[in-house]
Amino acid sequence: MKLQGKIKIGDPKKAEDFISTYYSLLRCVPGVREVNGNRFIAKSKIGIFAVETEGEVKAFNKGEDWSETVIEVNGAGVKAIIRSLVKIEHQELIYDVDYEVTVTIPGLQNFVDKQVSQLTKQILECTAQAVS
Repeated sequence: MKLQGKIKIGDPKKAEDFISTYYSLLRCVPGVREVNGNRFIAKSKIGIFAVETEGEVKAFNKGEDWSETVIEVNGAGVKAIIRSLVKIEHQELIYDVDYEVTVTIPGLQNFVDKQVSQLTKQILECTAQAVS
């Protein structure tokens, strides 16, 4: 699945600081309880279930006005790989997020896809607040 869009930013320097490290992104992931280097633990709610997930930043690349992050998240019967590319152009933060979700529990793929999409939108909303 893919999400693309733009976020208006008031201060490009603030946005540059935000995208300069993956820790900023991890602070916007709902439920993150512990960060240790490039690994993290999050407690997520999927419907009525609370699920503890483990995540790892697999790659982080930074240019002058862009950053790219690849994160893998594993939980009970769920694996997600999220690739995000953000770029600052003038007064906008342009994002391109692509994620794959694999569910090993039969019948839950569509439900989990919707939950991951909602989670991704929450991260983007947090990012918008952080760079405004």
